[in-house]
Amino acid sequence: MVLALRRRGHSVTAFAPIVGPAIGEIRATGSPVATSLSSLEAPDIIHGHHTGPTIAALARFPGTPAIFVCHDFSSELDAPPIHPRISRYLHVRAALRGRLVDECGIEASKVKFWPNTIDLQRIGPAALAPDRLSTAAIFAHPGTIPFTGMIAEACKRHGIGFRGELIGKAAYDVVNRLDGTDLAFASGRMALEAIARGCAVINVDRFGAGGLVTMDRFADFAAVNFAYGALSDAASPDLLDREIARYSAEDAMAVTERVRRDFASDKGAEQLEAVYRDVLAERSWPRREANEDERAMAAIIERFLQQKRIYDRSFLRLREGLGPSEELQFQMGELASRTAELSEEVRRLRRGGLLRRLLDKLTGRTYEN
Repeated sequence: MVLALRRRGHSVTAFAPIVGPAIGEIRATGSPVATSLSSLEAPDIIHGHHTGPTIAALARFPGTPAIFVCHDFSSELDAPPIHPRISRYLHVRAALRGRLVDECGIEASKVKFWPNTIDLQRIGPAALAPDRLSTAAIFAHPGTIPFTGMIAEACKRHGIGFRGELIGKAAYDVVNRLDGTDLAFASGRMALEAIARGCAVINVDRFGAGGLVTMDRFADFAAVNFAYGALSDAASPDLLDREIARYSAEDAMAVTERVRRDFASDKGAEQLEAVYRDVLAERSWPRREANEDERAMAAIIERFLQQKRIYDRSFLRLREGLGPSEELQFQMGELASRTAELSEEVRRLRRGGLLRRLLDKLTGRTYEN
């Protein structure tokens, strides 16, 4: 979405207090990513996603209006912050409206559905749907589908070659792994990407199977962000056989055309622009430069996010497909960061005056600067 907004002439800076692999993907497009808000100019509007960074931006840019996008029903990272300058709350699936309106008490007039979108330039052209399915694969975060063996057996019964999990390690462009795949087992944004690439898609996740995405069920899948989740049916051989047998090349091509037409990131950016305009026109927003107290508060929030590692490491592992060697590097990076923090604490203690003399007496050692 950053790239789609930039293509439409907007200046966009992403804020990420925790450095992760996704930052490299954003920077590779030529888009700046700030790990601190301290030196940034006040934007026209704040587009918030995760809770902590959104609060930090609200503190750093007083008077600047904001929107918040909720992507998850239960994660504390997506807990919507209630703030007078957040004028709109967007959600990517119908069920999330309940979290915003029913659980958090946000005015329904401030809540709007905004579906996930995909970058067609990144995905490339769609492949033609074959008359008969010959290859299939799981296109999901590694290890998240507990019935992979059942899927493999179903493909075998239908004479379809099963390629296993397409994502086995971190990759900047996982979409290219779909080449040569006729049928993908996927959900959420990855289901959208597979469809746009020309694959037929059966919606599956850790809960079960939502079924084959077809034109007659398209509106239902779109409402749940192509992820039925807890509403899925339990996976079974009969269910998988039935959904595979429903495949039609004509219908699959129609689904692909619909996704590429209605879920392109450029169209999503156009929808966002309309939301931004409504917010900015709603009233006068007295934007101003943050004072010393406000800057300090924003810096404290940033530091808290960095120290407490406010992110879900298990999800990061799944998203990036980290193997053992990558995970070891990940842990070593965290250890190096913590070592630097401890070294700084030691330096402070060494300069501690009375505390330093007390340590000298207790340990029998003299701390030199």
